[in-house]
Amino acid sequence: MGLQTISVPDSIKQLPYGDNAERLIDLANERIEAFMLMDGSVIENFVTCDFHLVDQAIGWMIDNHLATGNQFCELGSGFGAVAMLASLRGMDSIGIEIESRLVEQSVRLADDFGVDVEFYCDSFVPRDVDGLDEWTTEVSNVDTEASDVYDEIGADLDDFDVFFAFPWPGEHGFFEAVFEARAAVGALLMTYRGRDGIHLIRKI
Repeated sequence: MGLQTISVPDSIKQLPYGDNAERLIDLANERIEAFMLMDGSVIENFVTCDFHLVDQAIGWMIDNHLATGNQFCELGSGFGAVAMLASLRGMDSIGIEIESRLVEQSVRLADDFGVDVEFYCDSFVPRDVDGLDEWTTEVSNVDTEASDVYDEIGADLDDFDVFFAFPWPGEHGFFEAVFEARAAVGALLMTYRGRDGIHLIRKI
């Protein structure tokens, strides 16, 4: 088994946004800005991505029938905007986030917007991933302690068809190692890489 890169064309930037996506993104950004201005609310490893571009990438992925199924999981979901955008696109979506304050905000945002997405507060790192130790020295913003969150969800990583993450620089290999070790064959991992845009890989 291995990983196959799928080329994501620059032309996705010309694609239309999903229904209600812009309204959700505007509300999410407003909530995020207010949260960041609150006293004592600084979370050093919380950085937002380009939600518009991610929505376009999800739409392109769906339109090109790249996913093997409809189950979507956002790893390190923050305010949960990407998980909600996937839900607006018709996917069955969840988010996993270790910071309880962010989970509270994402649940509130989903409820206020009327999006059916479940959020779970824990590390997304599953138990018993062989060889993960070699990546931990490169990771400073991810909790590598084994998680029981998949027992709470009632599903394992190999039950999801599409994953999304926004790794910090140097942490892409860690996310890919977890994905390769435990995702199902055919599953997709979409990551946002700042100026480099969207990166998409499939487990083969």
